[in-house]
Amino acid sequence: MNNHSFKKLFLIALFLCCNILVLQAQIKNASFEKDKVTGENEVVKKLNGWTITRGNVELITNNVFSAVEGNQVLDLNGSEPGSIKQTIKGLQKSTDYTLKFEYADQKGRKRDTETLLATANIIINGKTVTTLRNLSPAPNYIGGIGFGFTSTAKGTATIEFVSTTNGNMGLVIDNLRITAGLPIKPPVNTHLVNGDFEMKVDSESGNPHIYGEQLPGWLIMRENIDLIAIKRFGTPSGKWVIDLGGHGPGGIAQTITSLSPGETYRLSMLYSRHKSWDEEDPLTGEILIDNEVVLRLNRNKSTKAPRWEKVTYDFIAPTNGEITLSLYSTAFKVGGGILYDDIKIEKVRDIVAPKKISVLIVDGLSNHQWETNTKYLQQILEATGKFNVSVSTCPNQQKNPNDWENWNPDFKKYSVVIQTYNNIFKENDLQWPVHIKRSFEKYVDEGGGVYIYHSASNAFKGWAAYNEMIGLGWRNKDSGLAVTINDKEELEIIPKGEGENSGHGPRTDPLITRIGDHPIHIGMPKTWKAADVEIYKYLRGTTKNLEVISYAKDQKTALNFPMEWTVNYGKGKVYCSTYGHFWKNQDWPPSMRCVAFQHSMVRALQWLSGTEVENFVEADFPTSESIVLKQPLLD
Repeated sequence: MNNHSFKKLFLIALFLCCNILVLQAQIKNASFEKDKVTGENEVVKKLNGWTITRGNVELITNNVFSAVEGNQVLDLNGSEPGSIKQTIKGLQKSTDYTLKFEYADQKGRKRDTETLLATANIIINGKTVTTLRNLSPAPNYIGGIGFGFTSTAKGTATIEFVSTTNGNMGLVIDNLRITAGLPIKPPVNTHLVNGDFEMKVDSESGNPHIYGEQLPGWLIMRENIDLIAIKRFGTPSGKWVIDLGGHGPGGIAQTITSLSPGETYRLSMLYSRHKSWDEEDPLTGEILIDNEVVLRLNRNKSTKAPRWEKVTYDFIAPTNGEITLSLYSTAFKVGGGILYDDIKIEKVRDIVAPKKISVLIVDGLSNHQWETNTKYLQQILEATGKFNVSVSTCPNQQKNPNDWENWNPDFKKYSVVIQTYNNIFKENDLQWPVHIKRSFEKYVDEGGGVYIYHSASNAFKGWAAYNEMIGLGWRNKDSGLAVTINDKEELEIIPKGEGENSGHGPRTDPLITRIGDHPIHIGMPKTWKAADVEIYKYLRGTTKNLEVISYAKDQKTALNFPMEWTVNYGKGKVYCSTYGHFWKNQDWPPSMRCVAFQHSMVRALQWLSGTEVENFVEADFPTSESIVLKQPLLD
C-alpha cells in the first residue's frame, strides 16, 4: 500500500470515528419515551435524562395526538409553564452543531388576548438561540433546518427549553437530535430565483404550509410559511404568493452571485396584508441584505389583500458580487403575515421605462366645462410620464360648417382615444361628420382602444355603432335594457321599457366595489372610496360583449349600478366609467383630483393600448374608509 492510499484510509477511519463519537454524544431521552404514563397524559416533576428547572411539564401519549417518534411527546406546560435542561457530553470540543426537533401548538389551548402564539425560548450554553412561536396544532408538527450552536471547550452543550406560554397548555416537542455542522445555508443562485414563488404543490387547498427546502430557489429559515393561491387574495403575478407568517413568524433567504461589483441594483417587490387577519394589530416584516435590515414594512387593517403596493431599495453590489437576501415576518400574533410577490433585482441602468402611450383627446362640446376638463386631463396624464397626449377639437357644426366638414383627426396614429364629446342637448344637429364616424368605427373595429369619458356615454343616441361600442348609455327606458348588480355580483337585467329613464342623484363619495380580476384592477383593493362621483342609474343599451368590472350603490334606490364597464367591438376595446365629473365654474374639482380616478384612468389607458398594466397601487390609494385627493397641478 502506498503512502497516498494509507493516508486516504486513515482519514476515512478518522472521519468514521468522529461521527461515531458524535452519534454517541446524543440527547438522553430525546423522544420522552423513558417515562411511563399512567393515562393519556400526566403532569410530571421528574423526567429521565432531564432536569425540570421550573414549574412542571406534561407527557402526552398517542391517544391524544400522534407523536413524531415513538408514543409520547412533551408538553412544556404541565399545570403551569415549565422548563427542562440537559447537558450533553462527548461532543467535539469547540465545534459547530445543529439542534433539531419537531414542535407544535395544541388545538385545545386557550388563547388569551396577550399571547396568541404558543412560545418558548431555546437556550444553549447560556445563550438564547431562538424564541419559538407557533400555533400549528399537533400533530401538525414543524421541523425546519434546526438551530446552530458551538460546543464548549470541554465538548459539552447545555440545552434548555423554557416555556413562555401561560396556562396548562404550551408547545409540545419531540424527536430531539444533534447533527454535526451548522444548519444548511441558503441556496446559491447566479441570479434571483423564483421571485414570484411559483411551484408545483400536491395540496389543492390553495393554502399549503411549507418549510425547509420546499420552496424552489429559497431556504425557509424559520418556522414555516404559507403559499397562497386563493382568488380573493388577488395574486398580482402568476398563481402563488407567499405569506411569511405560516403557523408562526417565518423567513426565507437565498444568496445571489454574479452581481457586478460597484454597480447599483434595485430590489423591488409587491406586498400586501393577509386577507383573513381582521384585527387591529399591524402585520410587520423586515427585508435584509447580508443580515442588515434595509426595509421595514408595516400593514394595517385597511391595507389587506388584494391591495398590492410596491416597495424598492437601491444598493451597490459588494466587491465579491454576492449578497444574501432575506425576508422575515416580525408579526408575533396569530393570523398570518405580510404577503409578498414579484420580487426582482435589476441593474438600475438597465431598467428601461415603457414607451409612452400615445393618446388623443377628442372634445368640442359638452354640457360640462369641457375646455378646462381637457386641459386638466392632459396635465394629469403627462405628469405621470407615461403618456404623450394630443387634442383634437371638433369644430362647431353650426358656427363653422366648413371647418366642421374638413375636421379630420387621424385616429390610427394613436393607441387610445379619449372621447369626451357630448351632444346630449343638441343630438340632432351637433354631430360628428359622417366620414369621421366611419373612420372612428374602422379605428375601433381594427383594434383601437377608446376611453368613454364621463358624460360621453350621453352622446350620439342615433349612432347605432356608437351605441354598440359603449354598451350602456344615457337613454330613455324605451331605448334598451338596463342592468343592476346583485349581492352575488351577478348582473340583473331590467327589460326595455321597465324601470326608469337614465339619470343620477346628487354627487357623493361612494364606495366602489370591483368585480372579479379584470386586468385593469389587478393589485387594486376589493373596495375603495372615490370622490365627487355621479352614479349613473338605469343606463340603457345591450349586454352584447359587455363586462361590468365595478359598481357603486345608489342611495335613493339602494341598487348597485355599473361604475366601470368594458365592451369588445370588433378587434377593439372600449372602457366606460362615470369618473371625472367637471361642472361649470369649478377649478380642480375633487372628482379630478381623486386618486382613485387618476389611478384607474392610467390603468384603463394601459389596458386599452395593449401595454402591460401596472399590478400595484401607490401608497396613497384610498381605502374603503375615506377618499384621497391629489394636490392641484400648477397651470
